[in-house]
Amino acid sequence: MSLPKYNPHYKQESTYHYTHVTSRYMGYYVHRPVRPSSGDTTMMITERYVNRPDLLSFDVYGMEDVWWVIPVRNGLQDPVFDLKLGMTVVVPDPFEVRSLI
Repeated sequence: MSLPKYNPHYKQESTYHYTHVTSRYMGYYVHRPVRPSSGDTTMMITERYVNRPDLLSFDVYGMEDVWWVIPVRNGLQDPVFDLKLGMTVVVPDPFEVRSLI
Protein backbone atom coordinates (compact mmCIF):
# COMPACT_ATOMS: atom_id res chain seq x y z
CA MET A 1 0.00 0.00 0.00
CA SER A 2 1.49 3.34 -0.97
CA LEU A 3 1.12 6.29 1.34
CA PRO A 4 -0.91 9.25 0.14
CA LYS A 5 0.94 12.50 -0.37
CA TYR A 6 0.94 14.41 2.89
CA ASN A 7 0.12 18.04 3.57
CA PRO A 8 3.13 19.83 5.12
CA HIS A 9 0.87 22.46 6.69
CA TYR A 10 -0.34 19.96 9.30
CA LYS A 11 1.55 17.84 11.82
CA GLN A 12 1.66 14.09 11.25
CA GLU A 13 -0.69 13.59 14.22
CA SER A 14 -3.31 15.85 12.63
CA THR A 15 -6.37 14.30 11.03
CA TYR A 16 -5.71 16.59 8.03
CA HIS A 17 -2.11 15.47 7.44
CA TYR A 18 -3.00 13.54 4.26
CA THR A 19 -5.69 15.95 3.02
CA HIS A 20 -4.77 17.90 -0.08
CA VAL A 21 -5.04 21.71 0.05
CA THR A 22 -4.95 23.96 -3.01
CA SER A 23 -4.84 27.71 -2.51
CA ARG A 24 -7.81 28.39 -0.22
CA TYR A 25 -9.67 25.10 -0.49
CA MET A 26 -9.18 21.83 1.30
CA GLY A 27 -9.77 18.66 -0.70
CA TYR A 28 -11.60 15.55 0.39
CA TYR A 29 -10.57 14.27 3.79
CA VAL A 30 -8.19 11.31 3.58
CA HIS A 31 -7.75 9.03 6.58
CA ARG A 32 -4.30 8.18 7.77
CA PRO A 33 -3.17 4.76 6.57
CA VAL A 34 -3.61 1.81 8.91
CA ARG A 35 -0.73 -0.56 8.23
CA PRO A 36 -0.85 -4.32 8.78
CA SER A 37 0.66 -5.54 12.04
CA SER A 38 1.54 -8.91 13.50
CA GLY A 39 -0.96 -8.18 16.30
CA ASP A 40 -3.93 -7.86 13.93
CA THR A 41 -6.82 -10.27 14.45
CA THR A 42 -9.99 -11.10 12.55
CA MET A 43 -13.60 -11.13 13.64
CA MET A 44 -16.99 -11.70 12.10
CA ILE A 45 -19.49 -8.82 12.07
CA THR A 46 -22.50 -9.72 14.21
CA GLU A 47 -25.90 -8.06 14.18
CA ARG A 48 -24.75 -5.68 16.93
CA TYR A 49 -22.10 -4.12 14.66
CA VAL A 50 -23.99 -3.89 11.34
CA ASN A 51 -23.66 -0.24 10.24
CA ARG A 52 -22.16 0.66 13.65
CA PRO A 53 -18.38 1.11 13.43
CA ASP A 54 -18.61 3.28 16.55
CA LEU A 55 -19.90 0.37 18.67
CA LEU A 56 -17.32 -1.97 17.19
CA SER A 57 -14.56 0.50 17.98
CA PHE A 58 -15.78 1.00 21.54
CA ASP A 59 -16.03 -2.74 22.21
CA VAL A 60 -12.60 -3.48 20.69
CA TYR A 61 -10.57 -0.42 21.72
CA GLY A 62 -12.59 1.10 24.56
CA MET A 63 -13.21 4.31 22.62
CA GLU A 64 -15.47 5.24 19.74
CA ASP A 65 -13.16 8.02 18.50
CA VAL A 66 -11.26 5.57 16.30
CA TRP A 67 -14.41 4.28 14.58
CA TRP A 68 -12.71 4.79 11.20
CA VAL A 69 -9.75 2.45 11.83
CA ILE A 70 -11.42 -0.89 11.04
CA PRO A 71 -13.19 0.34 7.86
CA VAL A 72 -9.95 1.94 6.60
CA ARG A 73 -7.84 -1.15 7.38
CA ASN A 74 -10.35 -3.30 5.48
CA GLY A 75 -10.62 -0.97 2.47
CA LEU A 76 -14.34 -0.32 2.85
CA GLN A 77 -15.74 2.35 0.53
CA ASP A 78 -18.47 3.39 2.95
CA PRO A 79 -17.26 3.10 6.55
CA VAL A 80 -20.78 2.69 7.92
CA PHE A 81 -22.98 0.89 5.41
CA ASP A 82 -20.32 -1.54 4.18
CA LEU A 83 -20.24 -3.30 7.58
CA LYS A 84 -22.47 -6.26 6.71
CA LEU A 85 -23.73 -9.11 8.82
CA GLY A 86 -21.42 -12.14 8.60
CA MET A 87 -18.48 -10.45 6.91
CA THR A 88 -15.02 -11.08 8.33
CA VAL A 89 -12.89 -8.02 9.03
CA VAL A 90 -9.30 -7.49 10.09
CA VAL A 91 -9.13 -5.80 13.48
CA PRO A 92 -5.92 -3.78 13.82
CA ASP A 93 -3.72 -4.30 16.86
CA PRO A 94 -4.80 -1.95 19.71
CA PHE A 95 -1.16 -0.94 20.27
CA GLU A 96 -0.89 0.18 16.63
CA VAL A 97 -4.22 2.04 16.86
CA ARG A 98 -2.99 4.00 19.88
CA SER A 99 -0.04 5.15 17.78
CA LEU A 100 -2.49 6.67 15.28
CA ILE A 101 -4.09 9.01 17.81
